[in-house]
Amino acid sequence: MAVQEQDLRDLVDQYFRDREGYYISQLTQKPGGSVELDIDHDTDPVSMDTIVALTRYLRDALGEALDDTDLTVSSAGLTAPLTEPRRYRKFVDKPLEVLLKMGVKEHGILKSATDDGIELEVTRMIKPEGKRRKVPTPVILEIKYDEIKHAAYDLKV
Repeated sequence: MAVQEQDLRDLVDQYFRDREGYYISQLTQKPGGSVELDIDHDTDPVSMDTIVALTRYLRDALGEALDDTDLTVSSAGLTAPLTEPRRYRKFVDKPLEVLLKMGVKEHGILKSATDDGIELEVTRMIKPEGKRRKVPTPVILEIKYDEIKHAAYDLKV
């Protein structure tokens, strides 16, 4: 019998009930019975001890239901895409690479993340009034989540 996604979500929520700040970043069920579960924390990195303990808890709770399932539990990590406001908030004041649905790629510093979107500080070359040359100038872009195709921590900075 295959493990149901909602059963996994319920068990993870139950496990983290008394451990504030942890949540499921991504849960993917793949053909052939494999399940990938990424967890994250609002402010801190997820320790290997936490991953091992959660894996044991899930294996104990699901028992035979996991016999035909290849379960992989890991932390979301720096390179995992940002998929929800909660994950964006963890990266405030850090560099992001944001690919917009219209095809434009922006690199900048995440200044804020609300339930509706983000503010990304980027550098534009702007010619000040009365000057001959353009100078690098910080500009805040307000981007709604539904305008974002992909966003991740920018390792290139």
